[in-house]
Amino acid sequence: MRKSLLLLLSLALVLGTLVGCAKPEPQTLIVGSPELSGNFVPGFGNSAYDVWVRNLVMGYSTYETTPAGEIVLNETVVKNQTTELDEVGNKTYTLTIHKDLKWNDGTPITAKDYVFYILWYSSPQWVEAGASSTEGDALVGYSPYYSGEVDRFKGVNLIDDYTFSITIDAEELPYFYETVYASYMPLPMAVWAPGATIDVNADGAKIAGIDLTEATSAIASGERFSPTVTCGPYKFVSFENNAVTLVANKYFKGTYDKKKPQIETVIIRSINQATDVDQVINGEIDMVTGVIEGEKIEKAKADSENTVAHYYARNGFGGFFMHCDFGPTAVKEVRHALAYLMDRDEIIKNVLGGYGSVTNGHYGLAQWMYEDNKAAIDALPHFSRDTVKANELLDQTEWKFEADGKTPFDASKANAEGTYIRHNAQKEKLIINHFGTEDNDVTDNVELQLKANAPLAGIEFTLTRGDFDALLANYYYAYELPPGERKYHTFNLASNFGVAYDPYYSYHSKYLRTWMNANQVNDPEMDRLTVAMRNLEPSQKAEYSKLWLEFQRHYADYLPTIPLYSNQYYDIYSKRLQGMNTTPFADWSNIICDITKK
Repeated sequence: MRKSLLLLLSLALVLGTLVGCAKPEPQTLIVGSPELSGNFVPGFGNSAYDVWVRNLVMGYSTYETTPAGEIVLNETVVKNQTTELDEVGNKTYTLTIHKDLKWNDGTPITAKDYVFYILWYSSPQWVEAGASSTEGDALVGYSPYYSGEVDRFKGVNLIDDYTFSITIDAEELPYFYETVYASYMPLPMAVWAPGATIDVNADGAKIAGIDLTEATSAIASGERFSPTVTCGPYKFVSFENNAVTLVANKYFKGTYDKKKPQIETVIIRSINQATDVDQVINGEIDMVTGVIEGEKIEKAKADSENTVAHYYARNGFGGFFMHCDFGPTAVKEVRHALAYLMDRDEIIKNVLGGYGSVTNGHYGLAQWMYEDNKAAIDALPHFSRDTVKANELLDQTEWKFEADGKTPFDASKANAEGTYIRHNAQKEKLIINHFGTEDNDVTDNVELQLKANAPLAGIEFTLTRGDFDALLANYYYAYELPPGERKYHTFNLASNFGVAYDPYYSYHSKYLRTWMNANQVNDPEMDRLTVAMRNLEPSQKAEYSKLWLEFQRHYADYLPTIPLYSNQYYDIYSKRLQGMNTTPFADWSNIICDITKK
């Protein structure tokens, strides 16, 4: 009996020990999103949701942005950094990386992978493969290398296995966000360009040993959609059935602040946007982010026992984006007339339900420049519904006739049925073709407003709904279409800004006919202002703020986009999640290593 009792007690202790030492079940985070385009490497037009994937799988940039919006040296990556000015004002950053950085397959990351990234993304072959990039554009020798005039990049140097340098061209200095010029991440040269080497001499660095045209084409058609060897906190598993699956990267050393992923699996799933918050409340998914609709926000707040509604001011804005090189919207008066055919306050009320405000320019409520200039910005033209003003503007354009192309258009004959439309002398109708996404309150309200108001100014307004991927394709790449195939003039979209607010790439004519200048803006004053804003020392905060205001005033006049709103962003998530401290400068994918799930 005693032996039996002792045996039972021993067995109980063993079982208790086994239970106590059992590993917790691996955690899975399910994030709801609109449709993803599937472009998971930088260089191709994409959505913020594709960028989530990139943030999770790519990492080890030499500089990173904190949730507070500060750009800091990533000391997890960089062991040592020095800077040096030469006699003509070129500035060299020399960076030594730590020796314990690894790719997700366990192979070491070296300085050549950083140099490879700059050379690859600055190459004309990458452009030929369909990509666009501004990487390295401030460095000595960029233009001849990018154009293909030479095959070596003068301002890039591989010093040893763990040290490289980049030299910023004196002509690009000063720059208000200077350290951005020294912010680079690695690419796995052994995977993207098998057999390649980095060759360096007095004329600079180049990728040698491969056919770069073939290599870039292969990545653009393969790795672009399914990245294999990466170095972020997670590694890509699949993109199937409208969902991206990622798992924790065991070789990830840590973020700039030494954090590692705590959730094993992340799934980003495309879901119906009409029911996204309902799916969080019902426990089908763990979170949706960037919610702006007042009705959805109120629903989440009402379920406070199980759901959190966390908000922050948006570092961005939503608007009515226009192509400034195509059809009627190439004419400024038409763009302004469209602004006078919308009641923006009504759109805000219907969509945001009080959780945002009308904006008058290219800014977000979270920007310090807006806070510095709030009174002046709020005094900018506040477009509101005014069909008389819209007709006056359109009378100044070529669309000032009736259908015969001769008789002056008479605004008093315009009607809600749209039977009296403006024409030009060639008897062509004034038609605006708009593309909006499905299941989108903004699309619904744009349609409601312009279907009612556009005919009163003699405009035939059409609206097509499609998925988000189709919208982005038409917005970013329509300039590539033959003239007869291009259709859409306007789009309802939203844009978020980086910490380094630099509209140069989006609005300078240098990037005309690229996806970066998606509005296809070609304006000398926009060129001047975007250059002036960036050509300041980092310490010249007051001067930058003054130029920013000047840019906003010109933007409101040129009007490539009719600004509709900036708002509070709400991240709606299950109370089982902890560490969801998102900010205007850090979404959930940026702080993934802070997030846990109970």
